[in-house]
Amino acid sequence: MKVEVVPYNPHWKNQFEAEAQQWLNILNQDIIAIHHIGSTAIQNIYAKPIIDLLIEVKDIHQVDQYHENIAAKNYQIMGEYGIPGRRYFRKYNLSGNRTHHIHIYQQYSPEIKRHLAFRDYMMNHSKTAQKYSKIKQELALKYPEDIESYMDGKDQFIKEIDQKAAELK
Repeated sequence: MKVEVVPYNPHWKNQFEAEAQQWLNILNQDIIAIHHIGSTAIQNIYAKPIIDLLIEVKDIHQVDQYHENIAAKNYQIMGEYGIPGRRYFRKYNLSGNRTHHIHIYQQYSPEIKRHLAFRDYMMNHSKTAQKYSKIKQELALKYPEDIESYMDGKDQFIKEIDQKAAELK
């Protein structure tokens, strides 16, 4: 996967809202909340132009019954994809570029709290957000064709912010 980070785009919020509506139509009464997470949710930082949605549901196992409808919306069904208790989906545009990540967790999952705490911390600490933005830009230049190295390069910083964000909650 090509690694590209771009400046913040105010249209990302609209893209999130449109995709959230699609998921409301699919999962309907099983949804508790839909959150915009990831770097596209944080104003004024560079991000991969992929919208991340975190969806809280009442019962994670109910999500599996919607696979046919999810696939019909052009989502790739990835299962837990390395995180127990999660359902993960990816969407691509006609050019083959990834456009959306959907992370679904059952209500009260600690992963929900972690993702939201990270996002909120970054929104409320602009200097830290700018540092993260700079790290991402440098890693994208260093590893333009190596998403694994890009992700590994961010890992320690993310863990540090996760720790700081958890201490605030």
